[in-house]
Amino acid sequence: MLFKSLSLLAVLVATVAAADYHVTYWNNAGVERGLWVNKGYRVCFCLKNTQTNKIKNEDCGDVKLFSTADCEGNFVKLGIGKTQSNSQWVNSVSFGDSGIPSKMYKPGCPSLD
Repeated sequence: MLFKSLSLLAVLVATVAAADYHVTYWNNAGVERGLWVNKGYRVCFCLKNTQTNKIKNEDCGDVKLFSTADCEGNFVKLGIGKTQSNSQWVNSVSFGDSGIPSKMYKPGCPSLD
């Protein structure tokens, strides 16, 4: 059982380490969380049920912030290394490779906190 747990942990660590794109967000209390996507993908993360005080584009060339929960409609682009403060209005974020449609991370918009 211990071997299976350690193997699963190694896979999870390798997956995060292999991620190519990274966005960080902070809640109102200043707690930092991260979102990751591998090259070749573009993902939409619903943030409607997640507290987002500020969001930072760590290393993605194409980050879009939406007021809708499904990465549809008007958006604000967030440049590499830039931080969007007062981002409580952001209900979804799309990032990853440019030129491909976003796939929803999880249906039903669960909280990411």
